[in-house]
Amino acid sequence: MRTTSFALLAAVVLALSFACGESAPPPEPEAEPEAANPNEQFAGAWTLVRSERRDADGELIGEPREDRVGYIMYDPSGYMGVTLMSNDREPYSEGGPTAEEALAQMGSYASYFGRFSVNEEEGYVTHHLEGSLNPDGAGSDYRRYYTIEGDTLRLQPPASEDGSRSYITWQRQPDLPGAELTDTHGRLFGVYRVESVTRQTSDGEPVEADQYETAYIMYAPSGHMSVHLMRPDRMPYAGDEPTADEALATVLSYGSYFGPFSVNEEEAYLVHHRVGNEDPGQSGTDAQRFFELTDTHLTLRPPAATDDEGREVQSTILWARISD
Repeated sequence: MRTTSFALLAAVVLALSFACGESAPPPEPEAEPEAANPNEQFAGAWTLVRSERRDADGELIGEPREDRVGYIMYDPSGYMGVTLMSNDREPYSEGGPTAEEALAQMGSYASYFGRFSVNEEEGYVTHHLEGSLNPDGAGSDYRRYYTIEGDTLRLQPPASEDGSRSYITWQRQPDLPGAELTDTHGRLFGVYRVESVTRQTSDGEPVEADQYETAYIMYAPSGHMSVHLMRPDRMPYAGDEPTADEALATVLSYGSYFGPFSVNEEEAYLVHHRVGNEDPGQSGTDAQRFFELTDTHLTLRPPAATDDEGREVQSTILWARISD
C-alpha cells in the first residue's frame, strides 16, 4: 500500500509539471565552427606564368613577360618565399664573380622570404620580409592585392604615381600523387629556419664555419622546394642603384635556389633539382643532401668536399621546423 501511494504521488507530480508547462532542459548549444584560415587559399607552390604592366586605364604597356621562371611558396602556418629568375643569365667567369659580373646580373634574379598575412576584406596579402637578396628589402612589408580563380593566383603591387600597375600571374602546382609519396615526404613538408652550420674533417677535427643570420628551406606537397640563405652584417646600398662593389657584396652574402626535389629512402638522401640558382652557373644542377629528420629538426649534409688545405671536410646544416 505504501509503494502504491508513492507511485500515485509521483504520477501526480509529473502531471502537474506538464500542466505548468515545464519541460526537459534545452539541449546544449552547438559550438561555433572555427573560422576558416585565410592562409589556406594560398597554400602550396605556385610557378610563374607571366608578368605584365598596365596603365591607369588598364591598357597594356609593352608585351607581357613570359621569359622568366620562378616559384612563390606559401605555407598555411604563415610563412612564404619567392624566387624569380631570367632565362638568359650568363655564368660567372672561373673564380668569379667579379664586381662587374655581379653588377651585370643585378635584376636577373630575385629572392625574399618571411611571414605573410591576409586581409580578406580589402583583398590583399602582405609579405613581411625577414630576408631578401636586395639588402634594402629585409624588414620591409610588401603589399600585394590578389585574386584567386581556381589554381590561378594574380598578384599586383600598389599602383605607381602615374596610376600604372604590375600584374604577376602564378599557377598552383598539384600535390604529388599518393603513389609517389614516401614516408619521408609526409614528414618533410613544411618550413625550416637555419639553426647552425658546423664543419669537421674526416678525422673529427672541428673547422670554422661561417654562420647565417637567417635562412629558410621550404618543401611543398607538390614536390617543389626553395632555399633562401642570408649572411649577417649586410649593408644597404648607398644610392638608388648598387655600385659594382655593392653588387658583389650582395651576391657573396646571399644564396638561393629552387626546383623540384626527390627522396631516396633507402640511402637517406634528398636531391634538390635546381631549376634556378642565384649563382647562374649552378642553375640546372642537382644538389645531393643526406638527411636526418625528427619532429622538430632537419639535418642536411652535402657530400664531403676537399678544402684549400687538402682536407676532406664534412659540412652539416641544422634546421629547426617553424611551420605547424
